Amino acid sequence: MTEAHGYLCGPKVYEFEGWEFEVSGGSGPWPVTKEGEPYKRAGRVFYAMICRFESLPKAEQEAHCIGGGCCSF
Repeated sequence: MTEAHGYLCGPKVYEFEGWEFEVSGGSGPWPVTKEGEPYKRAGRVFYAMICRFESLPKAEQEAHCIGGGCCSF
């Protein structure tokens, strides 16, 4: 039986309406490139999409999660 000794956590990455973005507890949503690099700026179009995303039920938001979160090791 293997026991977890710790957790490695990072921001969750979502894909919605053609955007990829990460959501972390400290900084909120931010757009990222397909390679995972953060964009320098986030504009009105991005924040309008975030409003639509955040209006979805939590279960539907999680259906758009494509990576990140916490992993045990």
